[in-house]
Formats: sequence, structure tokens, C-alpha cells
Amino acid sequence: MRLWEHWEDLPIRLRAGLSALFLVLALLLLWWPSGWAWPTRTLAHRALEREHLFGRGEIVAEGEITRSEEASPMHQPGTHFVVSERDGRYAVSVLRPKWGFLWRSTDDLFWSYQVLTPTEEKPLAYGFLVSDPIYTVNSGMVGTSGWEYLLLVASADPDIVRVEVTMDLVNRDELEQDPDWGLHHGVTVEAAETEPGSGLWLAPITLEETGGGTYIVLRGYDAAGELVYTYIPQ
Repeated sequence: MRLWEHWEDLPIRLRAGLSALFLVLALLLLWWPSGWAWPTRTLAHRALEREHLFGRGEIVAEGEITRSEEASPMHQPGTHFVVSERDGRYAVSVLRPKWGFLWRSTDDLFWSYQVLTPTEEKPLAYGFLVSDPIYTVNSGMVGTSGWEYLLLVASADPDIVRVEVTMDLVNRDELEQDPDWGLHHGVTVEAAETEPGSGLWLAPITLEETGGGTYIVLRGYDAAGELVYTYIPQ
């Protein structure tokens, strides 16, 4: 009662200011357990831009991330991606919903935020949006039978209108036998442009292998079908 009496004695403006402060503190206490999630995907992406000192870029692509029924993400999976461009660099965030109405980055430290930097000399650059194992049950034992990937490829060359991605999992012995092992044995897919003329492509790839390092080859073609650029890992 005494506290209320003292409250009533305060000037109206001071009470209004303290009420607003208490409201902000209450909202922060409610926001904190969400992992500082945001009400829209764009705002979540902007927060990652600021956190990584990228600057405010132009949103050039966003979309839903789909997986096959066989894929089993090891972490809380991202469901959407957002891409912004600034000075020829692309900030890529992988986001997931929180509490059904907020958005935040995924818990996967590798794919939650990346910057792709294609250049004039190397006009194609890639990053992963998905890297999920595929599990199967054999004789009562659960094992990994393959991997499902989703790559995002960015281009700095407007002449490139079609992109192919070849991928494989290669170990050291195989590379010693054949330096281009992944190129000769990998899975090749034609990437799908996010929008016509966007310079961004999505490439879903499933590998029925479990061991080795990733080996990725990128090829860019012009409108006449001529090969413009090839990236082969060294």
C-alpha cells in the first residue's frame, strides 16, 4: 500500500516514463528466451548483417528450404534463406521460425550466415544452405547411407546464364590416384536460378556416400551454351 501511495505522489510524466521503462524491460525479458528472434525474416537477416559488420545490402533473393523425407538434420534445421547484395558481395542467412511467429538464425554455426564473394577472376562462388545426413536401418542398426545438400551459387559475370554443379565426397587416396576423381565420379546437376537474371542459383544434390571431403566443381555457360568459367578445387 505504501509503495502505491508513493507511486501516486510521483509526477504524471515521471510515472509515464517509468511505466514505459518497465514495459520495455518486461518485453526484453520475454524476448531473451527466444534467442533474440525477430518478427520477420528480413529483420532477422538485417540483424545478422549488423552482427557481422556487412552493412545494409539490397535483398535480392529469399525462399523456402525443402528437404526430402529421407533427410535427418543433425541440428534444428533452417527452413528459409535470405540473400542481400552489397558491393558485389552476397550475405546469406539461413533462418528458422521460433514460437511460430518469430525468426532467428539456425544453430548450425557453419550454414547460419555466410558471405559469398565472386570476383572478375573467379566469377562463381558457392555456399551451403543444407548439409543433412540420410539414415537407414539395416539389421536393426541405424547408419548413415548418404548426404543431402543444397548449394547456393552466386555469379559476378552477367554473361553466365546457366550453372552446373558437380559434387562428390573424396578421400586422400582417391585424389592421389586421380586428382580429378570428383570430376570423373561425382554427381552433376543443373542449378536453378532463383529468379531470371538474379545471378543466384540453387543446386540440390544427394550423394549415396558417407566418407571423405567435399569436392565441388562449378561450370558457368553463356546464352549460346559456351563454357565461360570452370571452378575446380586444387
